Amino acid sequence: MKLCRLSVIALCLLLSACFAPERETGWAVGYGRSYAAPLSVTMPENAYAITQQFRRAELYSGGSEVTDHFGIDVHAPLGTPVLAVASGRVIASHWEPGYGHRIEVDHGTDGNGHSAQTNYVHLRKRLVRVGDQVKQGQQIATLGATGLTAGGFPHLHFEVLYKGTKLRTHAADPNLFWAKGIGRVTCFAKRHVWRPAQAFKITYPVACVNE
Repeated sequence: MKLCRLSVIALCLLLSACFAPERETGWAVGYGRSYAAPLSVTMPENAYAITQQFRRAELYSGGSEVTDHFGIDVHAPLGTPVLAVASGRVIASHWEPGYGHRIEVDHGTDGNGHSAQTNYVHLRKRLVRVGDQVKQGQQIATLGATGLTAGGFPHLHFEVLYKGTKLRTHAADPNLFWAKGIGRVTCFAKRHVWRPAQAFKITYPVACVNE
């Protein structure tokens, strides 16, 4: 009985360490070791964790076992505000079986003449409709775990499509577009607002803690 109690206490301590508040923010999982060009990602201490990075199978060596993951996953509590990463027009806002509640935003053409679009999926609640104009940093949804591919795990799956609109050919690593520079995750602030005359730049798609 005593041993059983000790085992339960040890398990509780282990779980509390895994889910301690300080581990919810300020870190990002790395890229796979076989990735051709892994990026170094710097996270603000108050940014919710990236638990899965962008992954294009063709960029890995050694095999067919690697599957595509055309975006990043941000883990945060259910109901956390999901923000537009740049100004644009909502072109999709609906529910679908695989990805649950989904929003797509068209950001038009940037200063380099390239089109940009962002997709937000597994949402708990959608706050915008097709045709709405949204501003960078505006709340457009709340984070959820909807859709079969969410696996019941609360997170935002976030995608950037650049130079086109087909996911398989135009999906790009979001870490290439942060307002502070490549790999430098940027929480939303007015000083980081993107203007279409510039190269496409984004801020974090989930509200950072205390901001």
